[in-house]
Amino acid sequence: MTQVIVDAEMLSKLSGLAEPLVFCDQQGRVLGHFVPDDLKPGISMEELRQRSATFQGKPLSDLLSKWEKGA
Repeated sequence: MTQVIVDAEMLSKLSGLAEPLVFCDQQGRVLGHFVPDDLKPGISMEELRQRSATFQGKPLSDLLSKWEKGA
């Protein structure tokens, strides 16, 4: 992955963000996205895989059927 070192001016713009942002050029074309580290989920992809492998939920058809009956 390429690393970019930001100057003090850009750092002040990025500090304290409470949501992801989109970088655009002067014509409005999207260049990329930035998600502050403190907004990234605190769970690894491996953990998500393990959780999904052991998840024992109900089939969607059962849930929809129950919802349609108003229960």
